[in-house]
Amino acid sequence: MNYKGYFLKTEEIFWDRKKKKIFNKKYTTIISNSDNIILHATNGIEVSEDFKNIRLKNISGTLPIK
Repeated sequence: MNYKGYFLKTEEIFWDRKKKKIFNKKYTTIISNSDNIILHATNGIEVSEDFKNIRLKNISGTLPIK
């Protein structure tokens, strides 16, 4: 979980120290507790280590409607 409350759930994850990114090619879920957003990436993710830039591959999700 990062400082903004995003929780990342996956079976496998890698960290590229030189490129400062986190990535995988597995099914991944990102949950935001603060605004009830749930995102699913079926083909993996690429995330900057500070979680400011997130790239989800083959995405689906649930977004709240107000």
